[in-house]
Amino acid sequence: MSVTPPQQEQPRNSSENSRPEGEKPGRRRAVDLDQETFRRYARFTGWLVVALIVAYIGLQAPLPYRLLAVAAGFVGLIGGVVLLVQAIRRRLPALILVSALAAIVCCGMFAATASAQVVFWGATAEFDQCRANALTERSMTQCYLDYEDQMLTTIPGMSGSR
Repeated sequence: MSVTPPQQEQPRNSSENSRPEGEKPGRRRAVDLDQETFRRYARFTGWLVVALIVAYIGLQAPLPYRLLAVAAGFVGLIGGVVLLVQAIRRRLPALILVSALAAIVCCGMFAATASAQVVFWGATAEFDQCRANALTERSMTQCYLDYEDQMLTTIPGMSGSR
């Protein structure tokens, strides 16, 4: 009778040695990625944050500068989709996936809001002027009601009367 244990087959590449026992061999971990990949996607995420900030500031700006919010919002939206696709295809860490989703949602909302204000350019210009001149809560409420009426009369088939 032999006392030697049977020999086990050694793994072929060294990355399988560093994986925990329960983890699937097809899934990469963050430590498996090189530093250049991390830097590249960190810069990409940084540019998405810049697009998000510019879109937000553009929404707070007066009307002609609000076009900046539309452009930055769409750039951030497209960049977020590109980052999301890359994060899924390259199996990047979850934080990059979350940042891509946040950029898509936030930049999408900013772009949609700014686009709606650009579509109703005349009504938005009058609303901004009314809001700048409003001194009381009642006059501010009247500005909002007039803004809604002007937007509804812009759409064919809709009546602005209450």
